[in-house]
Amino acid sequence: MTLYGLIAHPAGHSRSPFMQNAMITARQIDAHYHAFDVKPDNLGAAIQGFRALNVGGFNVSTPYKTNVITYLDELTPLAQRLQSVNTVKNVNGRLIGTSTDGDGFWQSINPNQPHEHVVILGSGGAARAVIATAKQYGVQDLTVFNRTHADWSQRETAIAYLSQGIGQLADLADNQAISNALQQADLLINATTVGMNDARTLLTDYQVGLLPQHTLVVDMIYRNKQTALLKSGAKHQLLTQNGLPMLVAQGALSFEYWFNQSADRQLMQQVVEGK
Repeated sequence: MTLYGLIAHPAGHSRSPFMQNAMITARQIDAHYHAFDVKPDNLGAAIQGFRALNVGGFNVSTPYKTNVITYLDELTPLAQRLQSVNTVKNVNGRLIGTSTDGDGFWQSINPNQPHEHVVILGSGGAARAVIATAKQYGVQDLTVFNRTHADWSQRETAIAYLSQGIGQLADLADNQAISNALQQADLLINATTVGMNDARTLLTDYQVGLLPQHTLVVDMIYRNKQTALLKSGAKHQLLTQNGLPMLVAQGALSFEYWFNQSADRQLMQQVVEGK
């Protein structure tokens, strides 16, 4: 039996083992997927242990998506550009890192849903994965809103680079800029953790009301199925989606990367929703 897994801290809340083991069983693969809670000081030792055990592959979650790169042998071009890894495959003893987060997000969206003009809240790791893959999914322009940070100019440069020129950074406190962007948006994405454990939201109900009727409102949070942002979107009769479809899609892409066979996304979604 070949071992696969997830490294994160904390890791206990993860739903990945349920959906990955369901797929492993469905495809009759002699493998098992386990979540490993790895403390920051033990990251290097954990990877060394994975090598010793000849682990087939593993997912990487918060807070290790960048730090893990030091311990890998190779990165795919996308992971290199992002400087972020969420999936690692063992190929003849070489650990090769990639990122399925961005593709997972775009593949979780109905392809018939317009998404030429995109507004993203937040510029962290999840947002950057979406930004780096946006152009290949037909996005024409995206505006990333963030609170002012000391490293604003570096973030501005990074977003222009990652988005291949279609993205720009704007200040969340600039009401005129956000009003203009929302009125043109086909897709609004919350890529922050605001609203995960409470009723906070980065946008007012009035601002959500500025979105056109065809706009899809997506909150990447999946542990809180109905965030305040999604409730506000639904109140304005907009289409809404939480983070579960993205979780499933990036997990399915990880499975396909490891095993070179298709994943049943419907099965994975059913398993995740049941947990």
